[in-house]
Amino acid sequence: MSLPHGLLGLLQYRDRTGYELAKLFEVSLNKFWHAQSSQIYRELGRLEEQGWVTSQNVIQQGKPNKKVYTITESGRAEFLGWMCTPAQLFKNRHSPLLMYTFFGASAPEVTLERLKRVRGAVQSAVEEQLPQNQAAVDTFKAIAPNGEKEALYWEMTVSYGVLEAKALLQWLDECIEKLEG
Repeated sequence: MSLPHGLLGLLQYRDRTGYELAKLFEVSLNKFWHAQSSQIYRELGRLEEQGWVTSQNVIQQGKPNKKVYTITESGRAEFLGWMCTPAQLFKNRHSPLLMYTFFGASAPEVTLERLKRVRGAVQSAVEEQLPQNQAAVDTFKAIAPNGEKEALYWEMTVSYGVLEAKALLQWLDECIEKLEG
């Protein structure tokens, strides 16, 4: 996935400001595709240059003016074309944790401690983020025009995240047990 396609996908739900896109990105796509607000704003400018989105300045009384972005027909075509491309599974996946583990024999105590710290962090993240993720899906269901239907796809990505975290916890437990045993 690329950031531009993620933004085009979010704009398919409805027109949004850059601020709204950044906030929506934070509670949805950012769980598996990281982007900072500054990257989002930069990319919106590029999308507009390519004609995939348009923007309209909205003058507000007593508040700062805002810029509202709308996906264009060529933006929809680009997004749908991207959706039809084959997924590049397992390609160039960077994992610092696996790099540290691969070379762990050089510093076994450090490696064991790192694995324990990561395990604690993953467990905490699962306990804290799962309710937040479900709340974001529930909010989306309530506000989106076809929320119930579209949220099904959000729920599937949340499910993937939960299963991935459980698999990581299982792997960490196995590694820790091997190093302690």
